[in-house]
Amino acid sequence: MNPKAFIFTALFIAYLTGSASAETAIKAEVDKPKITTDDALTYKLIVTTTERKIPQPALPKFENFIIVSQANSSTVSFAKGGAKTILVFAFILAPKATGRLKIESASVQAEGKTYAAPEIEVNVAQGKRKLPVPPKKGEPAPKKVPPRSGPQYTL
Repeated sequence: MNPKAFIFTALFIAYLTGSASAETAIKAEVDKPKITTDDALTYKLIVTTTERKIPQPALPKFENFIIVSQANSSTVSFAKGGAKTILVFAFILAPKATGRLKIESASVQAEGKTYAAPEIEVNVAQGKRKLPVPPKKGEPAPKKVPPRSGPQYTL
């Protein structure tokens, strides 16, 4: 093999392995697929990428849940193949209703592609705590009682 062909082949293989090593993945999970209205669940979205420019995911809207708390973290590790970044978005969610509630799909754009985590379904049963019933259309919202002034003590 002549030297020019050898160099061209080596560069082509390096290009292919370099572009193949740029990978992105997205995964969504909940800690409990079945809860009651008394419970909360933890939703985690995990994005793993070797991209230099870290993609920000499109998070679900959580329409069927109340976000009680949220946090995110990132970890960067270095190995033979280069740097790998892991982003974790965690949400503590309380249900707004009973039944089969869905958490929408989350997605991330990287390398010119869209990666999506599937939607998640959570079964919510009635617990001891009753969920507030929203007013029907045309009915006035319940009046809020103003807080009492002065010190308040509970035993």
